[in-house]
Order: sequence, then C-alpha cells, then structure tokens
Amino acid sequence: MTDETEITLTVNGTEHTVEVEPRQLLVHAIREELDMTGTHIGCDTGNCGACTVVKDGEPIKSCLMFAAQADGAEILTVEGMEDLPEAGPELHPLQEGFKEEHGLQCGYCTPGMLMAGKALLDENPDPDEDDIREAISGNLCRCTGYQNIVKSIEYAADELEGRTATDGGAVAENGRDAETAFDSESADADTFCGVEDCCGGPSADDAGPGDQFEREYLGGDSE
Repeated sequence: MTDETEITLTVNGTEHTVEVEPRQLLVHAIREELDMTGTHIGCDTGNCGACTVVKDGEPIKSCLMFAAQADGAEILTVEGMEDLPEAGPELHPLQEGFKEEHGLQCGYCTPGMLMAGKALLDENPDPDEDDIREAISGNLCRCTGYQNIVKSIEYAADELEGRTATDGGAVAENGRDAETAFDSESADADTFCGVEDCCGGPSADDAGPGDQFEREYLGGDSE
C-alpha cells in the first residue's frame, strides 16, 4: 500500500487539506481530490497547456508537478476567476473577452488559456501582440488559429484599463471594489485633482455643504 502525504493547498482563496500519494500529480489532485474539473488534462507531458493553473502568481502546467510539491501554495484555477476583485457581475474581463471575440470553439484549451492570460495581465497590464503570443506559446489550440485568442486577451487588457481609469486609479483591497475601498470622508481633500468624479474623489452630489472638497474645488459655501 502506498503511503499518503497530507498537504495543504489554498485554491481560489479557500484552504484545503488533502491526502495525496507521493506520485499524484497536481492536476489530478485538483480534479479528483478537490472536484475542480475546470482544469483539463490533455497530454500529461507538459506540451499542450490545457492543465495550466496559476501557482503563487506564476502560470504552471499542473501535469508536470507532483501535488506534494505544491504543499502550502496558493493556486488559482478557472473556477476562481468570477470571485476575483476585477471580475464583473457575471464574468471576469478575460472570460468576457473570450466570449466577445470568439476566442474559443471546442473550449478544451480555454481554461489553460485563461490562466496564461491572467498571469500575463497581472505582470504586464498593457501587453502588445508579441507579449500575448509569447505568454500563450506553451498552450496549444487546434481550433481557433490563435488570432481570436490574442484579441480576447487584448479585449481584457483594454477593459481592465478602462475600469482603472473609471475608478480614478483606485486599487481594490481585500477583494473589495475600488469604490468601497476608498473612504472619501476620511481622505485628505488635497489629494483630489478638483475634477468631478475624477481621481476617486466624491461627486458634486455626494459632497456635503461643509465638505472641504466642495469648499476648495466646487466653489461651495461652508455653513
């Protein structure tokens, strides 16, 4: 009987303790022990990239790593994308991009492509086409010819950039959106640029008659 090893994996923000055989691959642990089957198995040799996940911020092929080697790691799979701070009401911008730009046909490579794209955009929010093609070069697609996959990731980059601009550059904290992460009442008014709804500052409707922001930048009279 093969001895099993207890390991801890934090997958999509949730910590799991599982018993694995020393020879069990990470992809099999994710699929069989954690029942997260969005991570696909293709070649089992590291060639196709269908099993790509993000481990501690880096894209890895989970068929090339033993589960025991990932003990203590933080892992993102495709199931966790909808819960990320940058995700919209229904889809993450990358998922939305693949939908809008027809970046998938059979869909078998798509989870791995999404993970490769996520790791790229985390490192380089404004990639050019060459950057994208290099980032997905380890992921094979037999359907699309890759062009629409590139467009899908470009779509996501543009969408994320647009959201950042709309939020005035505010950065999400602890899973909260930029609006709730920013406390306009406690912020120093001197950090605002003076343009309504810009730089994370309050709008004219939100500014009370005694607000320093209103007095200094909107021309309101204090009480």
